[in-house]
Amino acid sequence: MTSKNSFWDNCKQNHKRRIWVWIVSVLGQLALYVGILMIYLSRIRLWYAQGTYRTYEEYHDTMCRAAAEVLGFKEEYLITAIVLAVIIGVQGFSYLHDRRKVDLYHSVPVEKNRRFFAVYLNGIVIYITSTLLSVLVGVIVAAVQNAVNGLVLSEIGFAFIWNLLFFLVIYHTVILAVMLTGNRIITICMAGVLIFYEIGLYGLNDIMKYAFFETVSTFYVEHEPKLSAVWDYLLNVWDLRYMAWSEGVGGLAGEVLPYCGKWLILAVVILAAAWFCYRKRPSEAAGRAIAFTKAEPVIKVLIAVPASVGIGMIVHNASYGSTFLAVLGMLVSGVIVCAAAEVIYDFDIKSMIKHPVSGCVALIGIVIVFLIYKNDLIGYDKYVPLESQVDSVALNIDYCGEFWKKDFTYYSVADYHKEHMVITDVEPVLALASKWQQEREYFEVIKNTGDVDNTADYREVSVLYRLKSGREVGRKIWINYADPVNEALLNRIVGSDEFKAGAYQVMTDKDSYDHVQVITYTNGAVRVALPAEDAQKLRDAYVKDMEKFDFSLAIGERPCGRISLVFPNQRYTRMYVYESFENTIAYLKEQEAYYPIRLDPEDIASITITNYHYELDEPETYDSVAEYNLAMGARVETVAYGTSKAYEVTEIFDNKEQLAQIVPAIYPSYLSASWHNDGWELDQSYDVYVTFKKDTTYPYDRSERGVFYKFYVDQVPDFVVEATAYHADTE
Repeated sequence: MTSKNSFWDNCKQNHKRRIWVWIVSVLGQLALYVGILMIYLSRIRLWYAQGTYRTYEEYHDTMCRAAAEVLGFKEEYLITAIVLAVIIGVQGFSYLHDRRKVDLYHSVPVEKNRRFFAVYLNGIVIYITSTLLSVLVGVIVAAVQNAVNGLVLSEIGFAFIWNLLFFLVIYHTVILAVMLTGNRIITICMAGVLIFYEIGLYGLNDIMKYAFFETVSTFYVEHEPKLSAVWDYLLNVWDLRYMAWSEGVGGLAGEVLPYCGKWLILAVVILAAAWFCYRKRPSEAAGRAIAFTKAEPVIKVLIAVPASVGIGMIVHNASYGSTFLAVLGMLVSGVIVCAAAEVIYDFDIKSMIKHPVSGCVALIGIVIVFLIYKNDLIGYDKYVPLESQVDSVALNIDYCGEFWKKDFTYYSVADYHKEHMVITDVEPVLALASKWQQEREYFEVIKNTGDVDNTADYREVSVLYRLKSGREVGRKIWINYADPVNEALLNRIVGSDEFKAGAYQVMTDKDSYDHVQVITYTNGAVRVALPAEDAQKLRDAYVKDMEKFDFSLAIGERPCGRISLVFPNQRYTRMYVYESFENTIAYLKEQEAYYPIRLDPEDIASITITNYHYELDEPETYDSVAEYNLAMGARVETVAYGTSKAYEVTEIFDNKEQLAQIVPAIYPSYLSASWHNDGWELDQSYDVYVTFKKDTTYPYDRSERGVFYKFYVDQVPDFVVEATAYHADTE
């Protein structure tokens, strides 16, 4: 009984010395919770009085969501938790930074462990009490204004647990920083390093990979910090907001509790490390930069290597990829950081070269890290798994609209692919990846100089390898669409049911088409509304046509039309129609909605063609560099101060014979699909604007007088070329 009373007496005495911390914590939390809540609710009440909300139910739901947002999951609480953890942790154990206080405390007949846990528990009591008080007052304020329901309370409850465990991780990290250091300023710096170190390493890793590796892709797999509570918080807090409304309390719990469990384990481990350091910490450590002398070289190396590499990469980017300057920047900054660390350790400028061995280790480490990335010593870009290692793959090749979940909430393309695209025929994917490895040098030439002969059409493709070991690997490769060998491999991929199931939601999601709100069809000029109640019928026809869809069809035919469907929650998708889609076209004809993509000249009043003469931007079209620079200066000036480009020539054609020659050579750019390379297949130098006759029966989109088209490459009629030619003397 005596020891228990003594422990609580220690706690009470400690609280008396922490009054200002209590005041800061309580006032800060009240301002964050109650103050912001009152501003939010008063603003919504004002909007309601002004008639912004159509019904009371909409107003009430907005009030409840506002209360849940302020009292529940909010990213601003991350900063509050970190600040409070630093204040509470550093102030509570500040006596360890003063040798006189250490001697005084150690002279008092109180067990060392008891003193540690008395200060530690008081810090938790300060945070929990101030947070609970603020949340309770906030709930009362919200309840008085009828802004509380079961969903609000559930989100507040889970958010309190979430924020508490996050605070514990940061609080324990700050205590560990206190135990490793002997100076208050150094403690705060050490706490910042410990809290953000892993995030910094991953950020530096990303910078290095994107600077030196070609196959980096975060589309499917994004490598993220595994132990950083700060990263977990920032990554998830926005999604957790209002999750009780969309996923229910069970869905919210399923997202929150795993992270809470992870943070609890992390907090226990960090607290154990802090307590161990506290037990081993020598009394004379008070006032020193680092409490443990043997840890000084380790800390110096761990800080100097990433810091210097990061500075070197800044120099690398600023010098447009100069390896020499990057390495020089890394080594110079490495020497400076190591010297600064030694000066800080001893608070003596003469100590900057005190430990040259650890400094050399840091410099060697800097060079090794740079070489690993610069020369790809780990074989990152060369990685192509063996077929026996791969269970399945997914690819991001085409994109035709959004994906959505059953409740029509947003579903990212990558997540949908990962769940629905399971291609087990991995051989063609691996063959394409291996083939690109052999073509990398040729690809680099094309990327840097351009392929003037149009002999290659490389497209970037993100690939997900699901290995049999359970590991997922994401990479980026380039595929030459113009290669006949690749066409055969891509047909096996694109023509497979497994690819279509993941790339096109229409193939597997039948239920969503019971909720279609709007359907429209266009051939570029005509825009026709189709009955929404026919969505299932239309889907059946389209799915049947998609059975024949493969890569050869996609690149061999340009879409002759496009169907757009709007679902609840403003979700939408696009379904491209090809001439070979017999069932879909039959349905469109049944609805009197199908119109050929080729226009009838009899419906056209005129065609306005603008030639931008982009070829005159190329240096090789001039006799000298001086002439080119002079022309570019005039062009820039004209574009900047005029209403048109310097070389722009526009001509209107209304002759029937000319219109008849233009119509077969143009394509509505509105229908362009990602399978095609418009930069090569459509002539970007020309804009073709078709104006229809006012009295025509052709049902073009009456909201516009005309429609924009593009010429197919090498199909511009000679009379158009002549009529829109650029003549310098008529500028």
